[in-house]
Formats: sequence, structure tokens, C-alpha cells
Amino acid sequence: MEFSQSIRSAIRRATELALAEERRVGGRSQLSCPVDIHWHHRPFELQSYEGLDCSETGLRIRTHTFLMEGLTGRATFSRAGIETTKTVVISWARESTSLSGETIWEAGLRLL
Repeated sequence: MEFSQSIRSAIRRATELALAEERRVGGRSQLSCPVDIHWHHRPFELQSYEGLDCSETGLRIRTHTFLMEGLTGRATFSRAGIETTKTVVISWARESTSLSGETIWEAGLRLL
């Protein structure tokens, strides 16, 4: 699927705006639910991640693969029993280690 120039420009502007804003507003609460994402570069492929915590402006997820900063998509998750679907951009990603010693990744998603 080929994106038009206007869609690519809109995604780029949204990404730049999200990355420029203050990333922590309010407190974080634990989130123990799957976070399902349709990434914009693969819109017909659903990926599921483990949600770790959330705030008013973002989510932290755990994944077994590296996710590049700036990647955008549509995420669906449940917060306080309410299903939410939001456009997200990856603000950061870092390598971590699970309790079993396995290499995993965590990523911060900004809600747009």
C-alpha cells in the first residue's frame, strides 16, 4: 500500500509535534493488558504487545523486538475497563532484561 504525499506529510508533522512536547504530564498508573497496534508502515498487520503502565499522554510497552523511534501507528488498549484507540508515536526504546535473563525491549508510546 502506497501512502500519498499528504498522508506522509501529516504523519511527519504529527511525529515532530509529539516528540517536541513535554512527555510527562500527570502520574503513571499500572497497565496490565495487551496493546494491539496497526503500524502505519504495515496497516493490515496487527502486532500485540504487553502494556506496562500508562499516563494521560503515553504508554510503556514490552516487546521482544526493537521498535524504532518515530514509528507511528494506531493502538488499541483498555484503560480502567474502557477500550481506547489512539494514534501513537514511539518516543523512546531501550534494551532490558527479563527476570529469566532474556533480552527484551521496552518502548514509550506518545498518545496523539
